[in-house]
Amino acid sequence: LRKATPKRVASDVVEYLWNMLRTTYVPFVSEAIAKELAKNEKAIEDMFERDESAERLIALPKKGKTDKEIMRFMSDCVAKEDEKWQSGKVSGAVYNGEPDHVAVMNHAYACYTLSNPLHPDIWPSLRKFEAEIVAMTCDLLGGGRDGVCGAITSGGTESIILGAKAHREYYRRQRGITEPEIVVAESAHAGIDKACNILGIKLVKVPVDRTTFKADLRAMRAAITSNTIMLYSSAPSFPQGVIDDIPALAKLAKAFDCGLHVDCCLGGFVLPFARKLGYSIPDFDFAVDGVTSMSADTHKYGYAVKGTSVVMFARKELRHAMYFTFPDWTGGLYSTPTIAGSRPGALSAATWASMVRMGEDGYMTRTKHIMDATRAIYNHIQENMPGLKLLGNAEAMIVCFGSDLFNIYRVDELMGKKGWSLNGLQNPPSVHLCVTVRHIGRYQQFLDDLQECVDIVSADPTAKPDPDSKAGVYGAAASLPKGAVGDSLNVYMDVVLRP
Repeated sequence: LRKATPKRVASDVVEYLWNMLRTTYVPFVSEAIAKELAKNEKAIEDMFERDESAERLIALPKKGKTDKEIMRFMSDCVAKEDEKWQSGKVSGAVYNGEPDHVAVMNHAYACYTLSNPLHPDIWPSLRKFEAEIVAMTCDLLGGGRDGVCGAITSGGTESIILGAKAHREYYRRQRGITEPEIVVAESAHAGIDKACNILGIKLVKVPVDRTTFKADLRAMRAAITSNTIMLYSSAPSFPQGVIDDIPALAKLAKAFDCGLHVDCCLGGFVLPFARKLGYSIPDFDFAVDGVTSMSADTHKYGYAVKGTSVVMFARKELRHAMYFTFPDWTGGLYSTPTIAGSRPGALSAATWASMVRMGEDGYMTRTKHIMDATRAIYNHIQENMPGLKLLGNAEAMIVCFGSDLFNIYRVDELMGKKGWSLNGLQNPPSVHLCVTVRHIGRYQQFLDDLQECVDIVSADPTAKPDPDSKAGVYGAAASLPKGAVGDSLNVYMDVVLRP
């Protein structure tokens, strides 16, 4: 209870009681829980569009399908599925999608379909691509500091996991810390929760400032102990899109001799160019003394194909702590920079092609359009939609809004019926749009539809979303214990993995 807020203590107590009910054999309780989960399962199934006319494969076909059959089926699927993101009605997800750019990446991917970076002797060009991807990203975010280095990962979550692993190993070796702790704000990406769960690190969460939604510096300082190996910050955060006070957090990290990770997965290929363009961007990268690691996703605003990110470190000693080396294997000397052994070299080839095709000028042009669109959306909501409450200051690419007057999830539900796929958020209840290239020149449609939905909800502010809709699920989750929500999420994943 040393660092827990009253709200968190209450939540943990409720979760404990829920778990007791689940594991205690009380027939009527078990039956009630099973019945409710079955109901949730049916609601989740209904959320997913399923082509009942398509063949369902649960075993290998007795006879292999022809090339034409396979390609026709896949082409038919994507022809329909691509319509949504191509229309610009999706928050994030597809960050570029320009046909010429995609064609170049597809060609690069096809050239390296069978390649594996685990074998640089067979594919030396892949080693060049990966080394240059890392070098270019480090140059972009290195702040002119010598020694910044990194590695390619499969995405932002793996970059965060490896940043945590490197700090765990480094501080175990340097200071003998065997019960490591990482301090994060509540706005931190769930990837750090996953990292601590996997690595056996104690995760200490503190509140954000309820006005700015930035990490609360006093709370962060109070949570630091002799076992703290790393502070975690965002540039920007996923929910409200705010940039934490990185210089202040870096001073804390230096004062207490621990690391500071900057999650720049969203901002890595936007913020540096936005600053060059003259937008007001606070210090956030390795130019800040005390930042020891960063993560930046090439597969977001780097405009590469999904499955690549870069994790970076201020010095090689930290990167060495990330590596896995095993000199005693009977199969030979074994070492890998990241979690995976074999990796798809085609992803790295396509990422390199994306970065060098885009160039600084390409990133600058698209960043300007994205920043201008973000600010225009924010300003319009602020000036014309008094029923909405803006959260954060839209200093990057996120516009987040909630409401004190009506159920914001009802707005999300109505926007969904108009074809929009926005991000529902919680604590506090809110919705955000992550602005991408797909929204350039199209954001007025978003504002028009949003205004119409807000007007409908304002006319009946007590109405709630359909409990079986995505928006309704978020609304219900806010009033349930974490254990119950966790059980529902398990059901959700079961449905997703069901053929």
